Amino acid sequence: MSRRRRRGRRRRIPTGLLLLVGVLGSAWWVYRVENSPAKLDSSLLLTPQTAAIWQPEAVPKAAPTPSPIPSIATPSAPVVEEKQPVLSRAAALLAAGREALQRNDELTARTNLSAALQLGVSGSDEEFLRTELTRLGTETVLSTRIVNSDPLVDRYVIQSGDVLAKIAAANKVTPDLLASVNGIVDKHRIREGQTIKIVKGPFRAVLSKRTYTLDIYLADTFVRNFKVGLGADDSTPTGEWRIATKLMNPTYYPPRGGEIIAADDPKNPLGERWIGLVGISGAAVAQERYGIHGTNEPDSIGKSVSMGCIRMHNEDVEVLYTYLVETHSTVTVSD
Repeated sequence: MSRRRRRGRRRRIPTGLLLLVGVLGSAWWVYRVENSPAKLDSSLLLTPQTAAIWQPEAVPKAAPTPSPIPSIATPSAPVVEEKQPVLSRAAALLAAGREALQRNDELTARTNLSAALQLGVSGSDEEFLRTELTRLGTETVLSTRIVNSDPLVDRYVIQSGDVLAKIAAANKVTPDLLASVNGIVDKHRIREGQTIKIVKGPFRAVLSKRTYTLDIYLADTFVRNFKVGLGADDSTPTGEWRIATKLMNPTYYPPRGGEIIAADDPKNPLGERWIGLVGISGAAVAQERYGIHGTNEPDSIGKSVSMGCIRMHNEDVEVLYTYLVETHSTVTVSD
């Protein structure tokens, strides 16, 4: 009796175990539903980003939203990035110079306009700059006037024993320039106690082969410019040159042989002045046979027809001769 009773008794599964199995089963079902393809599609289509990834291939894809400009610049971008600040600075300096002109502030105008010209402008702006700077250079540097606080000039009282050549050498300019600036007729005759205007040199020249122009600067201030002629077949070397020698009424010795032509001969191709150059940098290094001179062919100015030297109108080279000094003045030739 007790044995039958023992066989017929059923084992009961603990309630806690049943609950655990139920929970696990529910979790597995939820997982299946949530990760089914249908469920993935509906969830991914909630955002444009996920829709772009999971759209069915049978449905035409919409045009992608334009992406931001990439951080890597296109090939032309660096040129714009380099030139734009320079152009902006030049425009700002030009505007500041114009404003200074309106209030008659000559020194501020001269400084700003010179800086704008060196940065580079073109067209009517360049023409305006050269015209105004030439006027300002004439009135503030090359005349008897002295504008207060002008760093380029000063007053000097002539002492006993002074000669104009000595005063000029101390300021790296020529005695002819000081005589011209001060209206001195005879540069060999000055008097003790006389007050003169001195110019603080040296002057320098910057030549552009592209425009056939020779610009004259005093420090960083543009003073005036001249037209020039250059060597045929690009035979005028670029680079920096130093003034080596200066001659008045030079005799012409043909570099390739031929007739020697005396000074003052109408056939002399050098005119009345020779400014010898020695190359110190660039393609000009160690070159010594080049110079700046006048010409008996005025129609050649603005052209490339010489054997390499720099030609000028005779009246212009005579003025340039008074600006440049041996050893200290330089000429920079660029393309």
